Amino acid sequence: MLRLFMDILVDSMYEALALFPYLYLTYLLMEYLEQRLSRQSMIYIRKSKQYGPIVGGLLGVIPQCGFSVSAANLYATGLISLGSMLAVFLSTSDEMVPVLLSSGIGGGIIIKILIVKVIYAIITGLLIDKFLPESFIKHKKDPNISAFCTQEKCKCENKKENIYKSAFNHTEKITIFIFVFALIVNTAFSFGGYDNVKNALTGMPVLGGLIAGLVGLIPSCYPSVLLSQLYADSAISLSTMMTGLLSNSGLGLLILYRVNKNTKEVGRIIALIYLISIVLGAITSIIF
Repeated sequence: MLRLFMDILVDSMYEALALFPYLYLTYLLMEYLEQRLSRQSMIYIRKSKQYGPIVGGLLGVIPQCGFSVSAANLYATGLISLGSMLAVFLSTSDEMVPVLLSSGIGGGIIIKILIVKVIYAIITGLLIDKFLPESFIKHKKDPNISAFCTQEKCKCENKKENIYKSAFNHTEKITIFIFVFALIVNTAFSFGGYDNVKNALTGMPVLGGLIAGLVGLIPSCYPSVLLSQLYADSAISLSTMMTGLLSNSGLGLLILYRVNKNTKEVGRIIALIYLISIVLGAITSIIF
């Protein structure tokens, strides 16, 4: 039992510390922009948002969840659009690649899955930014880093504040938050949660996609590990795995909830991600 608790503790610490560099660089960028942002820079950022989903879809496919965490923070300040953030979320695969590789799944299949996820992510992000009502997209206008700094009390609006120190303090606070949450989730999965989710996915194949989409919404790396392993064992279909991986963005949703105080908006975004993952999962079952 002591060994199990130690494993849970180590895994939780690893999840939190692995994101530290991404968080620090993100907050450092935000604080630098807050002190240096000019009118011309604001115009450039506003114009460049239209390409955000393309960049987001390509970055998110890299096997880690650091970019989804960064995207959640950048969205909260208005530096990227909702479509850009969701492109990162949808293309993020977290532990899928190493799990499938270690399970003997061919590289060709893995590459095909990644390409499809990127295409889904980019197209979805572009469509969301173009057609989703502006009332839904809170951060569609100018960036507002000052409001974010005031909310988070990171002191980046203070010109005399050392931005490196301020970014570190902010990152430290968020890292502790991630560690506590990861500890709770990892404990739950270790004491029956993993088996219960596995039984639900394999025991109700007709509802597999709907269940996988819900499982993917759990802000942790466990869903990507579980779904990928079940697919490698032929326990679930490719479309079911894809549905869960599309809705899973690692810890991205957790950070979005932490930094975006508009809980109704976060709820709408989560519902949107779930709906998109279900639709794209169904499309996957048709084309594969």
